Amino acid sequence: MANEFKIFDAHMHHAGRFKPREESLIQLMDKHGIEKAAVTTLNQAANMNAIEQSGKILDIKELLNQFVPKQQYDHEQVRALIKEYPKRIYGFFWFNPKIASEDDWDFLEKYIVDYGFKGVKTHPYIDFLKAPHDFYQLAEFCVEHDVPLYIHSGSGFFFQKQARVKDYHALAKKYKELKLIIGHAAFSMEYCVSLVRFFAHDSNIPNVYFETSVSIPFGILSLIKAMGEDRVIFGSDAPAANPPDIEINKIICLNLEKSTLQKVFYNNFAHLIKLN
Repeated sequence: MANEFKIFDAHMHHAGRFKPREESLIQLMDKHGIEKAAVTTLNQAANMNAIEQSGKILDIKELLNQFVPKQQYDHEQVRALIKEYPKRIYGFFWFNPKIASEDDWDFLEKYIVDYGFKGVKTHPYIDFLKAPHDFYQLAEFCVEHDVPLYIHSGSGFFFQKQARVKDYHALAKKYKELKLIIGHAAFSMEYCVSLVRFFAHDSNIPNVYFETSVSIPFGILSLIKAMGEDRVIFGSDAPAANPPDIEINKIICLNLEKSTLQKVFYNNFAHLIKLN
């Protein structure tokens, strides 16, 4: 049934454990009927190897040393994919504003202006960002360059404070022109309800979108009903977190109107990054 719809995956990585080594990213996309994808890089240190070590409980300082980036992430593999498949792969630059130098900000601008990346991604938990304050300068950058800011939302690591939806709401309220994508928007029903509580009835914040990867199906349905079918966008987080078909079938099983499914699968995100 997925082949009935055009699919634009708003959240993919260039690599991950759910892509066979002999298979390219494009082959993976073709296998699952994904026409286009927004692709970002990976934090190679933040993986399960750190906590899968048999019989050993890692010290928090040891975890921090492994996870916390010392410099901005490399995006050359993403650039190479865009050069090879310019009509199918679109870059999102994973940027950490907390450690950014002036040169880093210039580098980010080069990727957006010169290399044509379509947006910016942040990961508050891996990069240890505090909302909303650590996002202010990045929000201003995204507004200036008219690109979306994707925030990996949800709960933090066991040694971090729980994510607070009201902080993302405060960010969106301060920067009403910011195109804000809240990633993993229904990773739990409690989190989804919190988003609905803060965002559903706030007509003063029209530019907030809700991405579906690693979310529960009923939560996705709730977001579509509460936020509107124009503000929910499909993402898989493949091949890092899931095979794409699992995430696609979460949407299919909701038995929504075909016109709604096509918006969620493709049209909303294409419109957001100005491809239609």
